[in-house]
Amino acid sequence: MTSARCDYALVHLVSQEADKDLIGPQVLDNAAAQLCDGPHAPAVVAAAFLEPVRHAFSRRIQRRMREHAARRPGVRVLLLPYVSRLSRSRNAGLLARRLRSVVGRRAVVLHCRGESAVDWAIELASLLNPSAIIADIRGAWPEELLFARGFYAHNDADEQSRAAHDSALAHLQQACAASAAVVSVSAGMIEWLSDAGVPVEKLTYVPCCVTGQTFDPDVRESLRRSLGLSERLVLCYLGTITRYQHVHDGVLPFFRAAAAEAADAHLLCVTPEKVRMANLVAESGIAMDRVTIVSAAQSEVAAYLSAADAGILLRAPSRLNRYSQPTKLGEYLAAGLPVIVSRGTGRVDELIENERAGAAVTVFGLSDRALREEARRVCDELRACAASFRVNALALCHREFEWGRYTTILRDMYVDALRQRIEPVRNTGAN
Repeated sequence: MTSARCDYALVHLVSQEADKDLIGPQVLDNAAAQLCDGPHAPAVVAAAFLEPVRHAFSRRIQRRMREHAARRPGVRVLLLPYVSRLSRSRNAGLLARRLRSVVGRRAVVLHCRGESAVDWAIELASLLNPSAIIADIRGAWPEELLFARGFYAHNDADEQSRAAHDSALAHLQQACAASAAVVSVSAGMIEWLSDAGVPVEKLTYVPCCVTGQTFDPDVRESLRRSLGLSERLVLCYLGTITRYQHVHDGVLPFFRAAAAEAADAHLLCVTPEKVRMANLVAESGIAMDRVTIVSAAQSEVAAYLSAADAGILLRAPSRLNRYSQPTKLGEYLAAGLPVIVSRGTGRVDELIENERAGAAVTVFGLSDRALREEARRVCDELRACAASFRVNALALCHREFEWGRYTTILRDMYVDALRQRIEPVRNTGAN
């Protein structure tokens, strides 16, 4: 395990998420960053997608697999269909043979996206010896479960929700215990996992990243003209509409205040939920001529972001939001967008303010007048500091939110994880 290109295979293991748009930027692009030469580089890099047979051969999944393979040709993309009525252990034998056909007899690192992928890795690891499991924990799912049911804390929840939380937490703890190392996306998540009993020495911070800067001034001007936004101050919301995104009580109230204070303010919504967003805009009392709503393929999102003047990331201060560091943060910064971020939501507001890459605002709990003053302040600042904000956003992206910045960190973790598995076996054999 000491050569420049180590003889091990890296397999990103994904369970029932092959059809998600974020798999491309957050799994395949991450995997592709490991293709470059250097110390501890894997000999093979693959992304394996576990899907039940009833879905695996659908046109939709087959199309997605072709898209994944085309996105990063150097990454070996393979589908691992399994039979749901059979146990994981019974499926594992066939799946392990499929993996071996790609990775050969090499040692294998199974980089698992979430707890369910770790469940599969536990079964596969004994058949892929030597192997090591890495748990990639993307969010505090037990906390999100409570929040989705309308509860902010465990003690406030009903008995059924507390039981569901405790079960999800136990599942996460078991997944982390079975893993040689644990990766997570924010300082808040690292703290939360430590509080949940994961040893600090197992934990590594790797945020949701991008491959590189996507800002293109020519694309920006062309798209602004085609959208009729050339003379507008364009604030962009990227994402779905869920309770924790705070569209109805954060994003739209803030923009309504901005629209009242700035005649040129315009809201660009890039979302797969166009109809629902339009309904929320209408309900909020914002004139539809102040809003543009588009749905875009993942490959088109960067162009729309470049057309904006700022990205909106407004979430209410809460126990859950202290842990988050959303994927869209890196996407905004890569597109040269300063970020409008709400205060009190963990490290993100401090990061944006300290790096002068946007504006931190207070949105929740303000009177209408105070919110309008905040919105006016932000709009004025965006106009006055547009050039420096863009430079700072791009610099921050390059320094903290590009996959290449974490290549060595991840490789060292992979090799250490394999050593933990291999050296005890060698020592036992010697005795």
